[in-house]
Amino acid sequence: MARKGSTRRCNGFVVVRSVLLLPVESLVRRPLLLIAACAFTVTGGLVAPTASSASGVGVRVVNVSQSTPSGDVQSQNETPIAVNPVNPKNMITGANDWNYNDGCAVNASFDGGRTWTATLPNGFLPGVTKYTNDPNVAGTGVYDAGGDPAIAFSPDGKTAYYVCQGFNFTSPFQMALLLNRSTDGGKSWQHSGLTQVGTGTGNGPSKGSNGQFADHEAITVDPTNGRIYITWAQFNGNGTHSPVNVAVSTDGGDTFTVSQVTSGTLRNDQDQRIVTDPAGNAYLTFDNGLQGGKGTALFVSKLLTGTTTWSTPHQFATFANPVCLFPPSCFNISGGQFRAGGSYPVPTFDAANNRLYVAYADLKGPLAQVYIQSAPADLRSWSPPTVVSASPGDQFRAELSSSASGRLDLSFYDRGYSRNTLVDLTYASSSDGGSTWKSARVSASGFDPSAWGVPSGSSFRPFIGDYNGIASLTATAQLTWTGVSAPSPYNLDIFSATVTP
Repeated sequence: MARKGSTRRCNGFVVVRSVLLLPVESLVRRPLLLIAACAFTVTGGLVAPTASSASGVGVRVVNVSQSTPSGDVQSQNETPIAVNPVNPKNMITGANDWNYNDGCAVNASFDGGRTWTATLPNGFLPGVTKYTNDPNVAGTGVYDAGGDPAIAFSPDGKTAYYVCQGFNFTSPFQMALLLNRSTDGGKSWQHSGLTQVGTGTGNGPSKGSNGQFADHEAITVDPTNGRIYITWAQFNGNGTHSPVNVAVSTDGGDTFTVSQVTSGTLRNDQDQRIVTDPAGNAYLTFDNGLQGGKGTALFVSKLLTGTTTWSTPHQFATFANPVCLFPPSCFNISGGQFRAGGSYPVPTFDAANNRLYVAYADLKGPLAQVYIQSAPADLRSWSPPTVVSASPGDQFRAELSSSASGRLDLSFYDRGYSRNTLVDLTYASSSDGGSTWKSARVSASGFDPSAWGVPSGSSFRPFIGDYNGIASLTATAQLTWTGVSAPSPYNLDIFSATVTP
């Protein structure tokens, strides 16, 4: 079997394995560019604990991909994190995986993130692609490749849910959102019987007038009632029409009901996420191009508990200049060019204070900074955007969560430690509703995002990935992101940090 090719949508285009750019409506997904978020010196997979003396924040970093030595030297990126609500020592992360299975990676921890299950040979989600990591052993799926991982637990901690997008590289370019389940904390997963959440056909040639594919799916499980929400942007090949779809399951993922939330003039939508409150209400955030451009404005919609119709989306913010990191189409920060998520909005609902918070990056001046806004549960009044932690370098690709006590936890890429040249990961926390923040450098050293990547022909393409992961626990926060390990430039690994504010 030959190594598979790949494609990926971003900012209105699809990147195909070499240099061709197609309109976003035309194809399927797959990052073929990639890069890493932080560089570390690793011994046995565990990086020596570090701490910020100025802020008093404790940091323990682990290279997930190398935590259990397996010989992995291939690329992983886009790293969600899910923590078992009943047993917080049980965690699961995933990634897009460029090992031979060419699908979704999966690693589980049962000791609070100190060690993780091995990447090779079996650290991938079965039931998606035709391949395993052994060229002589066929996979149990039917697709050429898979990606866009999303993970969550049921409220009782007995079931883990993993959504992975499967897609084909040949006509008619079928794709599907597939839900896999684990009942042992992520050690094993279904090899068959996966639930098909959504399906479509991506048409790669020319302008993609028949293109149908889902993008950037995200999963949320309501802890009050076990309801599963999966949301994505549905690119349908009609100009820039990409409505936000939401699939809801009330039977543990056996079946889903799909609805379209956006319509009318809200056509160019993407980067959607859902969070819930203690009353069982759901909140959907996304960005919209206002019929042109990328992510010009931010919107929110609400689904009241016990109902099935989302509220009319409300615009609560407008970008001054959204961070766009998708060369050659756009790259509006300084330095060597690379692909990454930029201004995607990330929400969390603070149950202790009954407020919805949304963080995002914006270029209001010469440097991109991370901003945050909030509103009460009725969404009637929004606070003005405020900078979380001012930096002398560009900040982008934020992830946000909140603890039961109301502590806000935030991570983001940050070039402020190197005169705006190298990328690091920063953690910031607030215990007063976002009025004040303390922050700490998580990564031990920065790296040049243009110098690492994923295989592309005889070379590589630099790509950090479009999202990371974060989860808030009682006394700590768990972070995941893409890091680098020798040999360069291809060995992009999943990294995790346990942070004590």
